Parts: sequence; C-alpha cells; structure tokens
Amino acid sequence: MLINELTDDCLLAIFDQFDNLYHLIVCFKVCVKWSHLIVKRAKKVKYFIANRSPLPNYLPDYVYYRDRDLIDVAGLSSLLFPNLIVAEFSDRFQEKVYCSDIEAFVRKHEPLKGMITSCRVAMEECCDKLEMLATECSEPRILRNCSSMKQLSIFDYTLDDLKEDVQCLPNLERLQRILNGSFSCQYEKLKVVEMSSYVFNIGRIFYGFQFMDSCPNLQSAHITLKADTMLVDETFKHECLQDLVIHFEHDSQNRIDLERVLMKYPNLKHLALRDGYLNTEYIKQLVDILPNLVIFDVRGCRRGFQRTASYVQNYFERNGRSTKFYCNWNRREIKSDWPQLYTKRQKICRGFDFMERFFLTYPHRHIFDV
Repeated sequence: MLINELTDDCLLAIFDQFDNLYHLIVCFKVCVKWSHLIVKRAKKVKYFIANRSPLPNYLPDYVYYRDRDLIDVAGLSSLLFPNLIVAEFSDRFQEKVYCSDIEAFVRKHEPLKGMITSCRVAMEECCDKLEMLATECSEPRILRNCSSMKQLSIFDYTLDDLKEDVQCLPNLERLQRILNGSFSCQYEKLKVVEMSSYVFNIGRIFYGFQFMDSCPNLQSAHITLKADTMLVDETFKHECLQDLVIHFEHDSQNRIDLERVLMKYPNLKHLALRDGYLNTEYIKQLVDILPNLVIFDVRGCRRGFQRTASYVQNYFERNGRSTKFYCNWNRREIKSDWPQLYTKRQKICRGFDFMERFFLTYPHRHIFDV
C-alpha cells in the first residue's frame, strides 16, 4: 500500500507525531490532501519554540524549529496555527526571517499571549494583548502598552526602569531577571520575583528588600546577592512571603543584615541560602527567628556539616517542629524527601510552582506558566 492510499485518519495520526516546523511545511506542500491534513494538525499547536536538543520530545501541542534549520518563509506565511498561545523567535530565527515577516506572523495569530524574542517589531505588534514576555530587549518604553502583562522576564532591566513602567504593568504577577536599583512604587499583584543585586554603576548597596516591601502579595523570591550593604526596614513585617532563595556571590556577606532581613518574614516556610559562610552558631540564631520553616536548605555553603545537621535536626525534634534541614553532609536526602521538586527544566509549564522551578536550581531564564 502506498502512503497516499492510507485513510485520512491514519495520515493525521502520523502527522500528529510531527513536531518539527521544517517537516510540517514540507508535508504541507506535497499535495492538496496533505495540506488539508496539516492544517488540521496545526490546529492542535499552542507552542512554537526554538529547540537545541538533538532529540526533542514534545507533545502534539508543540511545534519546534532548530536554529540550524532553513526557514521556509513562504511556507511559514501559508501555514496558520489558529490556537497558538506562545511563540519564540530566537536570534538565529531573526537572522533568517525579515522583521516584517515576523510581524505578519504575529498579526495573523490572534490568540497569541506569550512571546520569547528580542524582536522589537514583534513585541510592539501585539504588546497590548501579551500576558507573557521574555526578552533581551530593554529599550525605553518597550513596555508602555502592556497592561495585560502578567509574566515578564527581561534582560538588563533595573528597579529604576521598573519604577518608570509601574503604571504600565498593573497586572504583573511574576518578574524574572530584574537588576538592582532604587525603588519607590508598589506592585500590588506581584507574587514571584527573581533579581540580582549587581549593577555596575550603582555600587554595592542592595535595594531589593525595599522593593519587596512594596509588593504586599509577594509570596516567593529568588535573589543573587553580591553586595556589602542591604537596605532593610526592620520595622516592616512582610506576612505573605513563604519562599526565599539567596545565592551569595560575595564572601563577606553581612550576617547582621541577613538576620535583620529574615526577621521581616515571620511566615517563611522554605529558605535556601547558597554559597555563603554559615557556621553552626549562626545557623542556630537563624533557626530561632524562623518558627514556621518547613525546609531549611544551606547546601553549597562552605560551612555547616555533620555537627551542624545533627544539632539543628535535634533542635527541631526537641521543640516539636517538623522542619527538614539540609547541608553538604546530608545533601542527597532532599531528593528522596521531596522528589516532586525535581522536575525537568522547561520553558513552558502548566501551573507554575516556585518550589519546583526555582528553589533547588538556578532559574531557567525563560519560563512561562500557561
């Protein structure tokens, strides 16, 4: 039997296994019958992304392209993905496809809500309806018409820039890759933030905890800290914060400042301190001021081994606390205790969970919750 003698249902079942853009376009051009079936296949696609893995393994709602693949612009303009939610236009993709063609692609995909790109033209074409954006482009005013934005990952963007755009992002819930800077505005709906303290021209003062004070509903924070001084308002208690990860990139972190920081978050449940110098006595002090901890993780710190683990765990047991403590000595136990936190790194996830995506590993620079 020739392949074209197969029933439409059989052919469609075969095409459903195709998730490579190049292959779909080639099949789309074979004949009228195949083009109709590829159109049906395309209706299932929600995510159009770049892939660098030699053996991608996606579901039928994905279509991917490899940076090394040729892009058939004519074929791409003819093939419609009517239910597309997220599109990625990599730098290599933009080298092969004109901005005007990307703009046309975006324009004809009305349901599009998320974009991974540095193509300003593509962003401006649909910024008023975007809910998710990951970009290397931090040019002024790029976010000035993004009132629907809920998830934002942006390179080289500071808290000062964010202050300028506060009126434009009233619905922002998750913010990634933000850099240090002064701040004086509120983000009422923000729940998750990832930020770094280091900005070349701002010195070694970290303003991030002031920013967190201005986000009353913030639940989770991931901070890369390289600062001599942290500005902390210890009179303000943040009741909502439950998850906190701090990566130290400076050997002489101020322990007094850290203690003042942690006292601000009485309801903290999950705390990870990475790559710092934390001896047993100091960890004892931190344990006393954090009564609601469920996970206390100091793996990667250059102190705190078996004696520390024994002391802290005994302390928790004596006081009737179910907190789990992990350091270099018992670092493997966390995987057996919390297997649900070990998930595959993905750009797109269904239901964002900070503990799964950010707590145990350094955050993926682009990740959308759809």
